[in-house]
Amino acid sequence: LLVAVRGALPVQETFAWQRAIAGMCAYCTATVIASPVDVVKTRMQMLPGTGERQEVRALPLALTMLKKEGWQVFFSGIGPALAMAPAAMVQYTLMDPLRKAMPLFLAAVIAGGLDITIKCPCDSVKTRMQGGSSAASASVSSLLREAWKENGIRGLWKGYGATMLRDLPYLVIKWLTYTQAQSLLTALSLSGKLDPSFSSVNNLFAGAIAGAVAATAVTPADVIKTRLQVLRTKQRTSAFLVFRQIVAEGRLPALFSGLGPRLMRIPLYTAVTLATFDFVKDVFQAANSR
Repeated sequence: LLVAVRGALPVQETFAWQRAIAGMCAYCTATVIASPVDVVKTRMQMLPGTGERQEVRALPLALTMLKKEGWQVFFSGIGPALAMAPAAMVQYTLMDPLRKAMPLFLAAVIAGGLDITIKCPCDSVKTRMQGGSSAASASVSSLLREAWKENGIRGLWKGYGATMLRDLPYLVIKWLTYTQAQSLLTALSLSGKLDPSFSSVNNLFAGAIAGAVAATAVTPADVIKTRLQVLRTKQRTSAFLVFRQIVAEGRLPALFSGLGPRLMRIPLYTAVTLATFDFVKDVFQAANSR
């Protein structure tokens, strides 16, 4: 599964601007759809590692949030989340030409690394807004200014190491698994076991599989990243120190807090993202061939 391949399926021939538009459509669509589950996941990860966390489940927590804060709470941080679209555009624009020139593994590392670096400041703001308290009602610009005043450039990229630790393996596993799942589903279609006319549905299934595998693998890094980004202190801290604190609070299971909502969100998010990306690319490809 994790063998670096150049891509089991032919890569669509499209212009860079077309892949950028496809990436933006894919990212924005999936972000809006998956936002409610993402907010619930963030709230669960912010709970201290005590018996309280063990008693809290996603659905009761979501109902409590709805009752106390209204439906708008499930779209907290949607502004900075959508502001990360340019980072996603970079990743999806580069993936096709890179995977032609090098193994898929390296292509995902390069495109994913650029994506993560660009989006980190907005991702930190999004996490703070989803966490509630006063940050939920603050503007994106004010939170960015606050981060800059606290620690300068380091404040804007707070949690960058943990974000890279989470997102880079996630992106690599996602692309490798998605390509393998596409190949398997295509083979089943050619053998007559699946209807080949449902290529978009096959892409949805492949994306869901890729999202579930990748999300489970990187959940501990996601928990550490969330704690780092909501921690407001001028003292230097590190992912390792936060890791030790989390394990001290709730032992190893605490590193997988929020896994339930992640497995509800990430497969859906990844499926919508990748299927939308390939669908829009196919539309452009058809237009280019006329």
